[in-house]
Amino acid sequence: MSIEISLNGSSVMENKRNKGRSLLTLPKDYIVVDLETTGLNSSFDEIIEVACIHFVDGHEVSTFHSYVQPEPFDDDGKNVYIDDFISELTGITNETLQNAPKFKDIAEQLFDYLDGAFIIGHNVNFDINFLYDNFAASLGKEFHNDYMDTMRLARIVMPDLQHHRLKDLCEVFNITETQHRAMNDCEITQEVLSHLLAIVEGKKIDLSIHKTHHNVSLASLKGNVSLNDKTHPFYGKHCVFTGTLKRFLRKDAAQIVCNIGGKCDDNVTKRTNFLIIGGLENNPSVKGGKSGKMKKAESLILKGQDLQIISEETFYDLLSDYIDE
Repeated sequence: MSIEISLNGSSVMENKRNKGRSLLTLPKDYIVVDLETTGLNSSFDEIIEVACIHFVDGHEVSTFHSYVQPEPFDDDGKNVYIDDFISELTGITNETLQNAPKFKDIAEQLFDYLDGAFIIGHNVNFDINFLYDNFAASLGKEFHNDYMDTMRLARIVMPDLQHHRLKDLCEVFNITETQHRAMNDCEITQEVLSHLLAIVEGKKIDLSIHKTHHNVSLASLKGNVSLNDKTHPFYGKHCVFTGTLKRFLRKDAAQIVCNIGGKCDDNVTKRTNFLIIGGLENNPSVKGGKSGKMKKAESLILKGQDLQIISEETFYDLLSDYIDE
């Protein structure tokens, strides 16, 4: 299936992202990456900050950092780059972005910096999707570096921990944290990685047993609780849908989540962990491009709730091992 991605006025046709492999084997040479963005959908949200730290044998070698200016939009008659929610969440202001380069202006330099490197990040699929789509749009190049997700590693190493956000891991490991700024999150991720690897070594955890994937047809997912996966981001989490899904009926998508071990609810509440955004066209509850569920989710996020708003595209990316394409 062909998908058209529109970024900054450019369109790029792709089938399935030709991304690198998600691995649990760490090389001596790697780059920790973190992005701040205007939202969670790489098809229409934009990068506003990029940070990278290159490590060799656990020692910092070099860094890359840049703010990135997204396309402005009208907000009550005033042109702005980000709304109040993103500014409050990240600490990045419209004034900061006013003189920042656009992604296309840093794309070649950033691609060269990352070219061939092993990537480390927390919930790193998010960052890689944004980089992949933006490099494709700006340079016509594929970003297919192999990577390790420290969130995935944390779920394996600390399965009894209720939440595995950077915030939660910082509390466990007594790390002083100031999150939602890209360079600081890179430093935190490196420190968390060191703690997780120490646990792996100390407990002699065999990471190789977690490399098996599950390519299963939808027909076999009905009531198949044997597909429960304690290392999956949806396991034990509450998921809510808003909008119309393009690929599945909502009940079928929810069944996949339930078989992985997640839970699906009708409305956003204080226990919601994921809000999945489908198409919002012709939805009477949508105002300013956001549904009522999205606005409630944003409010809960600002209050510190472990809740992520993800696009339908990201939802399917997280389920790629469980769907027979």
